[in-house]
Order: sequence, then structure tokens, then C-alpha cells
Amino acid sequence: MLSKIIEVDTAKQNIDMKVKLLSLNKRTVKNERGETVYYYGMIGDETGTLPFTAWVFPPAIRVGDVVEIRSCYSSIYNGKIRIYIDGRSEVILKPDVDMEVKRTSDLVKIRDISLSMPYVSVIGKITGVHKREYENEGISKNVYQAYIEDETARVRISSFGKALQENDVVRIDNARVTQFNGYISLSIGDNSKIEAVNTTIPDKPRHIFISEIRSPVGGITIAGFVVSVGQGSRIFTKCSVCKRIVENGKCNDHPKAPVYPDLFGYFSISDGTGTITCYINGDSFLPYAGIPQEQFRRDAYSTNPNAIIKKNLIGKCISVTGDLRMQDDKITLNVQSIRAISAEDNREITNIIEEEFQ
Repeated sequence: MLSKIIEVDTAKQNIDMKVKLLSLNKRTVKNERGETVYYYGMIGDETGTLPFTAWVFPPAIRVGDVVEIRSCYSSIYNGKIRIYIDGRSEVILKPDVDMEVKRTSDLVKIRDISLSMPYVSVIGKITGVHKREYENEGISKNVYQAYIEDETARVRISSFGKALQENDVVRIDNARVTQFNGYISLSIGDNSKIEAVNTTIPDKPRHIFISEIRSPVGGITIAGFVVSVGQGSRIFTKCSVCKRIVENGKCNDHPKAPVYPDLFGYFSISDGTGTITCYINGDSFLPYAGIPQEQFRRDAYSTNPNAIIKKNLIGKCISVTGDLRMQDDKITLNVQSIRAISAEDNREITNIIEEEFQ
């Protein structure tokens, strides 16, 4: 007998179910015994959704397919029910079957959004709204792109047909979680709901321990010591219009636009709970180093970027703010600003973080 998702409310063995695959991700874990590959995502039926982990999964099955899973089991992980598919299980594609899924979404803090949950509900402040038109089946429609932020983090958001207003504080239900170019984002569609709420989003730095990082959200601040500087720093030439890296001294799309030199570098910062790789450019690094843009652009091609970055960062206690990004199954930080901090500042920041996680 096939079980419905709503019926799987405890740890059970030998479960058979028919579900739709809502999301599928693959991860490789390296340890002393070598590499282990596993799959994870979400499944759903007309009664609800559940996360799953699979140690084997048929390569021909895609997101949106309906499958019958035989001999799987459920267990409680982090306080929630999860489905597990192992070598004894069988996943069978049902190509002629369609299924309407009851979409359920938990209200979460933005810092906790991850690809393991296909839909979420969030409360936050809308910023950086940009509207553009797109065409769908010959009909012109609006899409609003912006950020939504709460006291823990911020993420990019796209709203198709539903207007977003700058600085509004809203609750969004049933937003779809996606990832593009390594960044987490939310998509608002026909099944999503937006409503204004009467609450205040604290305007303060979003300090976080490196060990607390779970997914590539944005607008977070990390305080720690720079423990190493990469040797791959270099100078790029960029187009002043599109900001893309140019070759042969001019941009293919804007051949008449002025070009300028920019810096790329990276370093590792440790806060005692972990270490993370941080990427910088001229906009984030030069103000911290006290190097005027005019001076850098004049002398860039005769300088050693590795030496400049190492001199100003190695062994220093700093605070970095930026957006997290997933690259090759590893989360890194694209730095937007750097600030030097004293030992007293560092103690104050540590106290703030500890209060957050008590």
C-alpha cells in the first residue's frame, strides 16, 4: 500500500510512496576514506512535501518527474521528518502520471534559507527595487527585481507580476527557492502571496560566526583575523560602461567607452569557529587600504597586487561585509567592504554574536 506524505509523521521502515520530485541536488564529500556522493532535495504529493537524502539515484530522473519509491525509510533529522533512499530502495519513473503538489512553506529567517526547502515564507524589508518588462506568449508583463532583508541576512528576489515597493516591510508566503550563479534567491509567482506587515527590521550589522554559515545568503558581516593571502592576485582592465573585463584595450560591446584598471585578490579569514575564503576588488579593498582611486589607476600596471594586499591584510583583525556564494560545493564571500577593528571592537562584536545564538 502506498503511503501519503501526510501519513509519514514518525520514523518508519519499508515505506512505499508515489511522489513528484521537486528539487534534486548532488554533493561530494571528501574524507579519509575517499569521496562519497549523495543526493538530496524535496519530494511532494497532494498532501504535502518532505526533504529526502539518497545514496543512489537514477540519473534519468529529472525535477518535475513523478516516481514511485519502494522500500525507503523515514527518520527524524534536526527535529524534522526526512525520507532516506538507500541501496535497498527502488526509484521507478512514472512517465504518464502527473501530480498536483500541496505546497507548504515554513516561515524562516533569511539566513536559514537553503535549497533543501523548495518553498519558504519570509518577513523582511524590500530594497533596491528595479522593474523591467518581459514578454510571455505575446503579452507584455512586469518583473520586479530587488532584495529582501531581515535582521539575519538578505537575498535577491524576483517577483513576476506582483509589484514590490522600496522600503516596504512585507510577508511573502510560498516563495520558490532558487540558486543562480552560486547565489540563493527567491522567486514570487502566481502561487505566492505578498502582504504588508507592521513590524520593524533592525538596522544593524548582521554579524555571524563562520561555523553558522549554511547557505549562500547575502549582506552578512564576519569579524576575524586574516590568516593567509592568495598568490593569484592580479590587475584587470574593465569597461567603464558594462564593468566587464576587456581584452586588447577595448570592450567589444562598447568600443568607444573608456577602460580602467581594477584589482582582484583573495584571502582567508578565521574567527575561531572556522575559516572562509574572501574575494575582493578595488571597490572593496582600496578604501580600506587608504589608496585613492586616482593613484591606483595611475600606478596599477607597475604595482605588485599580491604585495599590496599582503601588506595591508595579513595578520590584521578586520570586519568584512558581503554576499556569500556557492562555488564548487564550497561557500565563499564576495567582499563589499572592509573595516579595521580594534581588540575592544572585536570583543563587542563577539558579545553581539553570542547573544544572537543563545
